[in-house]
Amino acid sequence: MRKSKKANRRPAKIPTPLDFFIRNEEDDEPSFNIGAMLGTRTVDGDVGIEVEVEGNKFPKEDAPQIPKVWRYTHDGSLRGHDNAEYVLRAPIKFDQVDKAVDDLWKMFADYGSVLDDSNRTSVHVHLNAQGWHLNRLTAFLALYFSVEELLTQWCGDHRVGNLFCLRSKDATSIVSQIRDFIRSDGELVPSQGMHYAGLNCHALTKYGSVEIRSLRGATEADTIKTWVSVLRRLYDLSGDYPDPRAVVEGFSGAGPLDYLNSILGPYTNTIIEGSGFSHQQVMESMYEGVRLAQDLCYCRDWSRFRKGEAKVDPFGRVKKKAATHAQVYGGQVQPHFGSISSTPSVSQSAAQTAHDEYMQMLTLQEMEDDEY
Repeated sequence: MRKSKKANRRPAKIPTPLDFFIRNEEDDEPSFNIGAMLGTRTVDGDVGIEVEVEGNKFPKEDAPQIPKVWRYTHDGSLRGHDNAEYVLRAPIKFDQVDKAVDDLWKMFADYGSVLDDSNRTSVHVHLNAQGWHLNRLTAFLALYFSVEELLTQWCGDHRVGNLFCLRSKDATSIVSQIRDFIRSDGELVPSQGMHYAGLNCHALTKYGSVEIRSLRGATEADTIKTWVSVLRRLYDLSGDYPDPRAVVEGFSGAGPLDYLNSILGPYTNTIIEGSGFSHQQVMESMYEGVRLAQDLCYCRDWSRFRKGEAKVDPFGRVKKKAATHAQVYGGQVQPHFGSISSTPSVSQSAAQTAHDEYMQMLTLQEMEDDEY
């Protein structure tokens, strides 16, 4: 009986961070959390939500019917017989989201509001990243980008390719600007043009948050509650990856579908069924997403990354302790200017080797899945 090529193929070794680098504490690179790095005012809470609605009869301004945690704001882009946007007055804890959203929908019901299913409306979610360091930010971005196409498909057909919530695959500058931010240790901040990305990292510079703009306008409260729960899983999981390279290595080791189940958990079937994707389409979208994510995960030597210290004064402002920006993957970061030289380094060579090994494994995994 003829053996298949797959049966004769030796399993590829999955590299781990210890395979890539030998740690030398003298070469550690101190790095501050996002809030300290960008000087944003410290706030409590995990999540902020903006809900746009079109239809008829919405309470405005300081109407007493509006729940205390919400406020009305005018949005000139909305149309319809009547329209409104409701924004949380301050970030809230994840455990408070369901009640806040239910209270808003109760207001609609009690006031007699009519919500239209409009392609002009959307829901934006801000995730508080002020306390994160760059390694956790990178892990979160890698987790999100690896499933971004699938999630956006679930968010609504008219959100796919939408100019107001572009996916990373729609605009290559999204990943390149984030990569520059990570490599320069926050010196090169994402431009304001990132505001219209599905995952908007420019919000880091204003609020210390990552803004997810992908969800369609909701006519039911459960849509928002499910979406925030999915984002919470990625938010919480990002803290489990002190070395972001473990995200893409986990994908390579587990394969697309097992990896997807591990990060979305009980929401896996909900997202797949709601997207309308076949399992083959799910896998193809994830391969493309991981290719984008690995550009971030391998952009610097995380074995040398060390969390710096920061102090908060009584006014909520953050003061960073003096620290020298050391060598960052492939060159020197120049403080204030944020330029990166092209002088090669040992860490750059090691990172490139690791990157090449990973890409070879990813190609091998795709071939195996095609045969399967």
